[in-house]
Amino acid sequence: MKRIIFIVTIFVLAALYSCKKDDNTQQPPTSEYKLSDFEQSQSCSTCHPQYYEEWKGSMHRYATNDPIWMLAGNSLQQSTNGKLKDWCFQCHSPIAFLTKTSPTTIDIAKLPAIVREGVNCDVCHTLLPPHKTTDQNIFYNIKPGNVKYSSLINPVPAGAHENGYDASQDRSESCRQCHDLIVNGVPLEMTFTEWQNSPWAMSVEFDCQDCHMKTYTGRAATGGPIRENLHRHDFIGVDVAITDFPNKPQQRAAIDSLLKNSATLTTNIPASANLTDSLRIGVTITNDKTGHNLPTSVFFNRQMWIEVTVSKASDTAYRSGHLDANGDLMDNNSAIAPNADKDLVIFNGSLYKNGHPSNAFELDSVVNKSIPPFGFYTANYTFKVPSSGVWNVKTRLLFRPFGPYLFRSLGASQYVTELPVFEMNSYETNINIQ
Repeated sequence: MKRIIFIVTIFVLAALYSCKKDDNTQQPPTSEYKLSDFEQSQSCSTCHPQYYEEWKGSMHRYATNDPIWMLAGNSLQQSTNGKLKDWCFQCHSPIAFLTKTSPTTIDIAKLPAIVREGVNCDVCHTLLPPHKTTDQNIFYNIKPGNVKYSSLINPVPAGAHENGYDASQDRSESCRQCHDLIVNGVPLEMTFTEWQNSPWAMSVEFDCQDCHMKTYTGRAATGGPIRENLHRHDFIGVDVAITDFPNKPQQRAAIDSLLKNSATLTTNIPASANLTDSLRIGVTITNDKTGHNLPTSVFFNRQMWIEVTVSKASDTAYRSGHLDANGDLMDNNSAIAPNADKDLVIFNGSLYKNGHPSNAFELDSVVNKSIPPFGFYTANYTFKVPSSGVWNVKTRLLFRPFGPYLFRSLGASQYVTELPVFEMNSYETNINIQ
């Protein structure tokens, strides 16, 4: 029997959200902007070379360079008969959205150079409070121009631009617009709210930047003073670049390090048993190191799962959480062995409209099987081994941003080999069978 402590339906999600909900009706921005109002990030590189190099290989920049985003957006545009419009550009390229230069059909190669920068330096450093949860339509209080805002209290005057102070640059709220999303009244990608409702926000006072923009001691600008607690601009999360992209090896190493410090795995495995016994082992995953749900954001496409292998030399008595020949988990998305892994434990979710599977734009309800901060899930596995001796039991918590089946469904099978599987945690022991 499996026990679970997490949010499972939209009704519970809505109840949690209502406690923190902003009392506002958001409308699309009405101010008119031009592409020339914004500066390309290359212009920042002379004075801020380290920040520029980190950003250049970040997922903020990759936001409009990702072929999966392009293919998924075009597919959704077609399936909604054009109703999607520029919805995805709200966060993937705020500049394209604000300047009304978002194309209906995305062709990355044809996007203006500054749009291909995704979320660039000027977006974040000219964005000011209030920062609000995006309820279908995003709200930006953005002021492109010569004043660039940061959380430095005493910046050195710069000839290239004026310096403005904004305390929110150092706080989770600055991430809110694009990392807290309600669609059709349904709380969907609610990373900020998950953090806001957690002990990390309410008592420990950890912010998003503490994990995703690690601090270091150095210079904020060339020739500037040595400062402590400067933030890196690589914005490490769990998504990976699947095409040639700057800092790709460093990005994957940083993601691996982040995930290895995200959750605790504990087990309940007997040291010995009789050959005639049905063996029962328990694996508990506790989200005690992360400030939001695991997984979060597009949890409905993420894959975090438990792998169990019971073996002796070349013999395998039991296994769950292994991949089929296509590299897919053997759930309902496997083309080779659909639902063959009856004991598979995967943390993700599903989107529905009128009780049928839906997309993120047209849904009316959601089932969320992620684990909230300080929540846990215990999975129990029962099996028999065929012979006496010492049997090895290996348990692992694994993660990858997407399943290969999703890439194939978009006609992007050439990128499947670029999907890494990250080991978040593991434990291995032996059972002596008499």
